[in-house]
Amino acid sequence: MKKKFESRHTIDMLFVIALLFLFAMGALMLIALGSSIYKRGVDTLSKNYDRRTAYAYITEKLRQCDRAGNISSSTFNKSGALRIDTTIDSENYVTYLYEYEGALMELFARADAGDLPPESGQKIMDIDDMVLTPKGENILLITIILTDGEELTFITTRRSGAQED
Repeated sequence: MKKKFESRHTIDMLFVIALLFLFAMGALMLIALGSSIYKRGVDTLSKNYDRRTAYAYITEKLRQCDRAGNISSSTFNKSGALRIDTTIDSENYVTYLYEYEGALMELFARADAGDLPPESGQKIMDIDDMVLTPKGENILLITIILTDGEELTFITTRRSGAQED
């Protein structure tokens, strides 16, 4: 029996170590590849979320309040803003959607509240800039520059007709 143990060669041990090393390297490469794919997926989802959120939030706000004479482009805090006028229980209110210090902001206040500071609005999401360009009577071109520098431009139109009585 002693002879069988003595007949082992160092090459047998090196083969086992090399096989274990190859297995470990393969596992590490698989983990690195998987994390790279996961990171790209998360980045893509985050980018799409920012694009969809900015677009969907503004268009949904416009659709909710789309009545004749309610929606206009205005100036708030010395920059362009979307102004939405509403009447609730015979009180006039105004909603401003604007960019302030790198964020899309919404400010809802009574129409007779006077000049309100821009920081009193609610932060919706991070953006770099928002530009509103009227294109005709009912058409508004909105350009939002996201934090990654991507420009999101869309055209929206009011669906309401003439002044309501």
